[in-house]
This record gives sequence, structure tokens and C-alpha cells, in this order.
Amino acid sequence: MNINKKLLKWYYKNKRELPWRKKSKEDLIDSYYVWISEIMLQQTTVNTVIPYFNKFIQRFPNIHILASSSISEVLKYWAGLGYYARARNLHKTAKIIVKRYNGVFPKNIVSLLELPGIGDYTAGAILSIAFNKVAFPVDVNIKRVVQRLSNKHEANKKDLTEYLDSSISRSKPGDFIEALMDLGSQICKSSSPKCELCPLNKNCETFLKNKSMLSSKKINYVKKPIKYGLCLIIERTKDQKYFFIRRPEEGLYGGMLSFPTSNWVINKKSLSKEKVLNFDGLSYKKDKVVHVFSHFKLELFICYKKDLVLNEMKGKWFKKEEARSQLPSLMKKVLDKFIH
Repeated sequence: MNINKKLLKWYYKNKRELPWRKKSKEDLIDSYYVWISEIMLQQTTVNTVIPYFNKFIQRFPNIHILASSSISEVLKYWAGLGYYARARNLHKTAKIIVKRYNGVFPKNIVSLLELPGIGDYTAGAILSIAFNKVAFPVDVNIKRVVQRLSNKHEANKKDLTEYLDSSISRSKPGDFIEALMDLGSQICKSSSPKCELCPLNKNCETFLKNKSMLSSKKINYVKKPIKYGLCLIIERTKDQKYFFIRRPEEGLYGGMLSFPTSNWVINKKSLSKEKVLNFDGLSYKKDKVVHVFSHFKLELFICYKKDLVLNEMKGKWFKKEEARSQLPSLMKKVLDKFIH
């Protein structure tokens, strides 16, 4: 079944205008833009990513500038996007590409997969979209489109790749892959697909033979466990600055600026035994900040102290405005709610 002509015709008329799709005179998309956007888009929606991408590119317009910047500066421009290991791997990879490849992305799958934070999907996206090579990056949109076209709704990666290999445009594989992404995002949606508008509806085995598989399925949401923690706000009254730490590199919010917190525990009653920095038994307000992560919900109770003696504690003092742009979303909530 040859679907590429229909798909590309639809794509050139309806494609999304996205900032990372800007092409060069050679009709190629900048591999740096593809890489940054694909890393940002992991676990994150397009609409969320666009403003972050624009700010990031404005600050780090090329891989040489990114590689020569500090990790704290990179994390500052990543603040709010979450999954901060992505930013740390981005920085490591930039340094490797500048040192090993003179700032130019390698054009083979083996070398790309050796780079931190780049797996099969991202490597395939770089090869197809940036270098117009035949590769098969299968995201959730492409997977859904191909499963419906083939009417194989349990198709595995091998099945999906074989289907794509038989259908992909050999002359414009990058456009073909992005066309499938856009089709899945705009037309072939997970619920309420717009089959009547789909350029491939006459080629779609599910639409032609198995329409019941296109109806919305009820999603069973699993209740997330709740964790509890303490957060210490320390104000220095002489200059109205607040004390912040850098979280450990490994773990949630790794390397990010943060108010000091305790461990996050399952048993709320054990909070009274938790330490923040080296301080035991801190009294905390009933006020709290609630934040939902992908796998759990957090209730963070606030301890507020003025001019607390910190001795040799490692950290920095910032005014509210200086700190805010560097904070992850949870800590922005704390700052905005409790510091006026």
C-alpha cells in the first residue's frame, strides 16, 4: 500500500508551524533544533514546549554556546519543564559533540546512541528529520496511526517498523515522519479521531473494517499515593533575601535550585521526626503546597524562620525575583504562595 503521496500532499497543506522546523537553504532542518525539541518533547506536550524552546534557543543559539555554559545556567532555562535529568544529559551531550565531533552531530545510529540521553527514538528523529535519512522514530502518534492503518492494534515495534519501511517516502523520509506525527496529533487522535478529514481514510483498515476500535475507551485512572514533606523558608531580614540550596544531582529535581526540604515520606505522622538541613523538630504551618508528579502527589508543609543561624550550611541567598526563574514548578508554588 503506497500512502506517502497522499500523506505528504496533506502535510504540505496542513503542517503545524513549529519553531524547530525552520529549514536552511539546503532544505534541511537544523539538527541542533531537532535534538533540543525532541528532548524537550519527552513527557511534555508541544504547546508547553514551544515557549521553553524559544527562550532556550535565544539563550543557547548553537551547540558551542550550550557546551561552554554552566549546568546551573542550563537548568535555569529548563526550570519548569520537569524531568531535569534531560537537561543534564543535554549539557553532557553538547560537550561531547563539540569535543569529539567539532560541534556537528554524527549521521549514524551507532554514534548517536552512544550520547547521553539519546535513545532509539531521538536518534531516529535526528537522522530522519535533520538529515533526511530513512529511519523509524516511533512516538505515540505514529504508533497509533500505523496500528489503525494496519488494523493491528497490538502491533509491536518490529511490526510498526516493517509497515513504515514499506510505506515511507525514500526521497523525503523526514517530511514523511513529521507528517505522520502531525496526522496523529491533529486528525488520528486517541479519542474522537476525525476520520472524515483523514487523507488516508480509504487506506485505513480500521476505518474500513473495524470502526468499533476507533471509539473512545474508558480510561481507568489509578489513584496516586500521597507523600508528605517539610519545606524550610529562611528569610534574612537585613536584605530580604532567602536561603536556597542545590538539590543533589541524582534524583527528582536533580541539580535544581530549591528551598531546603526534608525527605518526602508516606506516613504523615513521621514528619515530626524529619530533619531539614540539620534542624530537628521544626514546627510547621498548617498551610501547605500540593503538587502532583507523574507517580505521586506531594503535600509540602511550610516551616518559616527569620534570621536562622546557618553556620557552614552550603547554599545561597537570593531575592525573590532573582530566584524565581531558576526554580522548578513546585518551588515556584511555594515562593508565590508564601513570599510576598
